[in-house]
Amino acid sequence: MYLNKLKFSSIIGFVVILLFSNIQCSTKVEEKLNSIEIAKREFINKRFGMFICYNIMSYGAKWGEANYPIESFNPQKLDCNQWADAAISAGMKFGLLTTKHHEGFCLWDSKFTDYDVASTPYKKDIVEQYANAFRKKGLGVGLYYSIWDSTEGIDKGSVTPEKLKFIKGQITELLSNYGKVDYFVMDGWFWRMGHKEVPYNEIRSLIRKLQPDCLITDHTHMQAPYHMDIPYFEGPFGAYPSTDNTMASALGHCSVKGNGWFWDEKTPNGLKGDDGVDVVVKKLTECEDRYCTFMLNCMPNRDGLMDPIFIDMLSEIGEKWKPNTNRPELPNQGKQIITTYLVKEIKASSGNSEYLIDGTKIAGKNYYTWYSDESFPQNIILDLGEVKENVDVLTIVPHHRCKPAPETSLSEGNITKCKVYVSADNKTFSEVGEYTWQANNKYRNISFEKSKARYIKLEILEANGPNTIITELEVGTSESIF
Repeated sequence: MYLNKLKFSSIIGFVVILLFSNIQCSTKVEEKLNSIEIAKREFINKRFGMFICYNIMSYGAKWGEANYPIESFNPQKLDCNQWADAAISAGMKFGLLTTKHHEGFCLWDSKFTDYDVASTPYKKDIVEQYANAFRKKGLGVGLYYSIWDSTEGIDKGSVTPEKLKFIKGQITELLSNYGKVDYFVMDGWFWRMGHKEVPYNEIRSLIRKLQPDCLITDHTHMQAPYHMDIPYFEGPFGAYPSTDNTMASALGHCSVKGNGWFWDEKTPNGLKGDDGVDVVVKKLTECEDRYCTFMLNCMPNRDGLMDPIFIDMLSEIGEKWKPNTNRPELPNQGKQIITTYLVKEIKASSGNSEYLIDGTKIAGKNYYTWYSDESFPQNIILDLGEVKENVDVLTIVPHHRCKPAPETSLSEGNITKCKVYVSADNKTFSEVGEYTWQANNKYRNISFEKSKARYIKLEILEANGPNTIITELEVGTSESIF
């Protein structure tokens, strides 16, 4: 009897352990699949961050100026703890530092260039000081990196394998040497050269490998999660989240005059007209209600310190603003593309189909956007080059401009009704869904059952206006394969 009880107890114990192990395993899988969505919620819950625009433009370089002399870069009073304390006084929860802007100067000792802080009289690694100071005070760490590099000659039409190696090498340095990075922002990429010349998948897979839970942004100026996790609203361009926005996003705002986003002689007393603490609090509150994290630009001066104009402003903001703890949790974002499948070839029944997968926007002036003729239906077929597993999301970016504010163009030509089909051989297509939307300015995120497919066919049945207008298409899976 005793032995039978012992055996029974052993069996029960084994079953409990097995069940517990399965629960743990299931939880780990769920965490892996949802880590980016979890990171989005955490980012939105931060609500308020410090955009620290500090680089060679702070010392007189013009926007995009190559090889500006760096001998004057010697911020002997630089104190990243002062920055962090100022951020905390305002209720900010993270920082975002311009480690390299378009001019190519690096705030860290990069082994890929001598155009960096190690070659200046100052010499010390500012990225390291910033990351350590902010993390020690419980603040999140964000890093900004410009892929366009005028000094290195990285620009549209000039990206060689060596220059791609340079880009990847510097991203690897930034995401390997400074601990956990919560938010990685790239600029001068899509809008300057498109995502084909500097291949999007290779950059994203590198980031995911180095920092699996790091949120990715490229300043595409698009109000859609196209090739990124967190879309960005460029405040000085007039971009702003709509009252019904539920897309996890961020907005950058600049209240003080300077050299663009950077410090200059006007900055210490250079508050912009019709701006100030009350304006910031209003915008911050509105963005918070619209699930858009607000980032206020605070420019360190040439000594490496925040001027009193920022210290006082941030302290006063902290007195006037408190987070809305009653705001509902970030709504379900639906299926989002975690892994993009590259489109090898694309065909459309009208218009220039190449613009659907490589529509760059140079400084907001030149637009390469797909316009259909006035007939319906319109058919677009995307060829992924080979059969892909688990295709289940198609993202459609509507008509989009960054100057003037994009809200003026987003609804024009936006799809209101379509069907989507998949095929392995471009002969037999299976319909995976029919979709309808109101005539509004929202991006179209089409999700369907996971499918094995090489070809995806988009049949556009109706649009808002005589033509269909699409800025970009992205197809992929809601799973990570990196």
